[in-house]
Amino acid sequence: MKKKSTLAVIAVLAVLAIGVAVLAVLNGRQAMGKAASIYDTAFLVLAGDAEYQVTLAEIEDLGPRDIEANYKKSGREPETRTYRGAPFAEVLAMKGIDPAGFSSAVFSAADGYASALPMEKALDRENCFIVIDPGDEGPFRMILAKDEFSQQWCKLLTDVRLR
Repeated sequence: MKKKSTLAVIAVLAVLAIGVAVLAVLNGRQAMGKAASIYDTAFLVLAGDAEYQVTLAEIEDLGPRDIEANYKKSGREPETRTYRGAPFAEVLAMKGIDPAGFSSAVFSAADGYASALPMEKALDRENCFIVIDPGDEGPFRMILAKDEFSQQWCKLLTDVRLR
């Protein structure tokens, strides 16, 4: 009886190990694809059935301006940083996207993070910006200049879904 129990435990552990290995391979492939998208020089705006690509050059063509915003990391005091970018509303206008039929914008990152904003807040030309971030956090970031704790920001920006 003891031998049957031991064999059953070994069989269960083997099945679990195989399952973990398969999931690790699948997750690794997905993570590699997302890691590559961090360095893309474009992000997507998905508006209904339409898809628009926004390139780094197009943001540059909008004449990016300097934006001061509070940057806060856990356990540290907020610090004022200067970013360079364009209002999200101008990005939509540049692409000819009419935001009137949408109630929210969901900004998604390569690491799986997403920040959803009501459309009114996303269209605030003094608050919601797409900034150029040439560091290790991808070329684009969505920031809210009026968010004193930078909690709704989205670094590693890959796409924006209008809903």
